[in-house]
Amino acid sequence: MPVFIPPMAKPKDLPPNIIMVENQIRDILRKADCNGDGYLSKDELKKAFKDFGFKLPGWRACRFLKKVDANHNGQLTMEELDIIVDYALPRYKVYAK
Repeated sequence: MPVFIPPMAKPKDLPPNIIMVENQIRDILRKADCNGDGYLSKDELKKAFKDFGFKLPGWRACRFLKKVDANHNGQLTMEELDIIVDYALPRYKVYAK
């Protein structure tokens, strides 16, 4: 099954403090892992998308699990989370100062 790779933003759309923003996104993903097992379930992923401020977080969580979950276990691994970071980076509006 092909892996969904979200379209990349143009470089001009990315914030100047890209490393800080990427760390901020990873922190939100780590905090969303409520049970601390290192994986994100659908509910945990929904919480992360809600914390990002994205519209329709439940729908996005379902879509990401269908498209990104390579081993189809219903959870996203840390490797699979890199795809979320790449997706969220140009769309995340609360930039680090």
